[in-house]
Amino acid sequence: METTRTTSSRAAIAVALAFWMMLASQARADWRTRAATEAAESLLARFGVKAGRSVPALAKRIESLAARYGDQAIIAVRKGGPKAVALVEAAGGDGAKALRVLLTHGEEGAARVLARPAAMKQFLRFGDEAAMVLVKHPGVAEPLVERGGAQAVRALSTVNPRNGRRLAMLLEEDIAKTARHAELLEVVGKHGDSAADFIWRNKGVLAGGAALTAFLVNPEPFLNGTRDIAQVATDGVVKPVVGGVVTLFCVLLGVLGVVACGGAALAYKYGLPKPEHLKWVFALLKR
Repeated sequence: METTRTTSSRAAIAVALAFWMMLASQARADWRTRAATEAAESLLARFGVKAGRSVPALAKRIESLAARYGDQAIIAVRKGGPKAVALVEAAGGDGAKALRVLLTHGEEGAARVLARPAAMKQFLRFGDEAAMVLVKHPGVAEPLVERGGAQAVRALSTVNPRNGRRLAMLLEEDIAKTARHAELLEVVGKHGDSAADFIWRNKGVLAGGAALTAFLVNPEPFLNGTRDIAQVATDGVVKPVVGGVVTLFCVLLGVLGVVACGGAALAYKYGLPKPEHLKWVFALLKR
């Protein structure tokens, strides 16, 4: 009897739990439907037909995204603007990542990352940090990341928009001809705006070569002001010139020494030249 009573109690509890879960699931589904409808109404009110054809049609698409990716999808598409739903749908298997961009960056993320094929590709390759720099540096980050890859992403993440524009210009000017943009990006990625400011102020000097090498090898002394980049550039010009002059002087001394030794040997063997011989040599030189 006791066993039968225990079994009946457990069955009753199981039925109650199942019923409660069914009610909870239904309530959640109802909430999701209402939230999706409200999101659709909001989007259509703000953007009109750009967001969708009708509230029911758009709500159904939003609810489908929520069922697949979770309820945060509803919040994401509300933040993402008129094309948010279509952009997430177009992302296919990367829909969850697309929603993450919308949650973090809203309409700017939709316009500057998801809606641009090259930018979307960069985001999928380099991750959330790439999405951040693409939003932070519109018109600048995309070509720079295409050229510099992960180093460009890191560099742009550490600088303000003005220095982002400067960095892009620097890599298109004379300093780019040194073919050391990867090292420059690495320094900026490590030191941020201070390095970008320094490079911009001294771009003419750094384009020379020797100064750029010294800076890239050990940038800290230049950034904190304990070493002068202009002096490095001057030394790079003056020392080779001085060295060349010294070398030429040494060569001339050597030639004079050889001539003097040859003259001494001839004088020892044949004696000193007679006056008439010297007059004849001078006469030949005058002709």
